[in-house]
Amino acid sequence: MKQFILLFLLIISLNSFSQEKFYPVKSIKELEQKLNASSAKINTITSDFKQEKHLAFLNDIIITKGKFWFKKENKLRWEYTSPFKYMIVINNGKFIIKDEDKINEYDINSNKAFQEVNNLIINSVRGTLLEDDKFEITAFKNSSTYLISLIPKDSEMRKVLNKIELYFDISDLNINKVKMIENEEDYTIISFINRKLNEDILANTFIIN
Repeated sequence: MKQFILLFLLIISLNSFSQEKFYPVKSIKELEQKLNASSAKINTITSDFKQEKHLAFLNDIIITKGKFWFKKENKLRWEYTSPFKYMIVINNGKFIIKDEDKINEYDINSNKAFQEVNNLIINSVRGTLLEDDKFEITAFKNSSTYLISLIPKDSEMRKVLNKIELYFDISDLNINKVKMIENEEDYTIISFINRKLNEDILANTFIIN
């Protein structure tokens, strides 16, 4: 499973975070209920994104940009457009990767590793990772943002994914940033830009040919 989690970390990676101090939320269960209620209202998401990959052995930050589409229940297209072209599509139980002109297709249900990656991607986008009992969960807030920290319970997973941080806008409970921390020095962050909810998405968006 390690190689597929690493793949996800490499493809999903902020602008500077708010310097305002975060404080623990009074009730994680209450926050979870709020986020679930907000997520239930979302049928589609369309957004641009900016990704930053921070690696200890590189002086420069690796910046990539692109766009993604999500449609309930489990359809997703994650497309990199700059500086290279790369695409991941999840559709009808298939995990499809297009690297330039090369297309590889995998059956999610026949491979536990792909099931885990599928759940990680979809639940991160939907903001429903709090329901996953594979993580130790803590939650914080400041005047504008909820910060939810998830630490994998599985020791093998922690070797490649030390922690996930989800950032939600406190005004509308929509997720706007995801930070994937691999170790003390290496991490990947993604910022959602021009996010649009519940707009029509063409069915062929999730078909690669």
